[in-house]
Amino acid sequence: MPSTKRKWNRSLRRSRGSQNQSAIQQYMPMILGAAAIGLIVLVGYALFVAVNSSGSGSNFEFDVYQGNNTLGGDKVTLDEVLALNKPLVLNFWAGDCPPCRAEMPAFQRVHEEYGGDVLFLGLDVGVFTGLGTEASARRLLDELRITYPIGAPPSRSAVVSYSVRSMPTTVFFDAKGKLVDRVDGAMNEFRLVTIVDKILETS
Repeated sequence: MPSTKRKWNRSLRRSRGSQNQSAIQQYMPMILGAAAIGLIVLVGYALFVAVNSSGSGSNFEFDVYQGNNTLGGDKVTLDEVLALNKPLVLNFWAGDCPPCRAEMPAFQRVHEEYGGDVLFLGLDVGVFTGLGTEASARRLLDELRITYPIGAPPSRSAVVSYSVRSMPTTVFFDAKGKLVDRVDGAMNEFRLVTIVDKILETS
């Protein structure tokens, strides 16, 4: 009798296991679909946070190397520059940065072409990126005959705030002070002009 009971219990367990497996198979597509939707939502949220929190920037103070009259002093803030109500091309560069050296002549030419319609501001961050000092930055400015405003922040806060991971890095603001574009790495003159023209058309 006990043997018969054990056989019946085994049969019952097999039956229940088969039913459970059938139920799992039946609902598996729904479970996988829900998991996929959840994953998509999480990835989308992560991207949203990354885009809206990384490199969006904030105000900072910097010392002016050249262009004091244009910027309004020897020590100014980014907010004060943006308050001039002109599109701004903010370029993070360094004196011992070969890609920076390569693109700066194009920045100078576009600066000369657009005159007072667009502000160009080069920010020397060599001491915070291991790519130069103030002395090497000034030597490069003299060598390339750069005349647009140049400055340097006293701390790495600007580098962190604008998530500068590539050198050079350029961020673009419209006339209302809104950050509208960004280029990580060196760019050629055609791309620079294209972005500037687009900002001017919408400003």
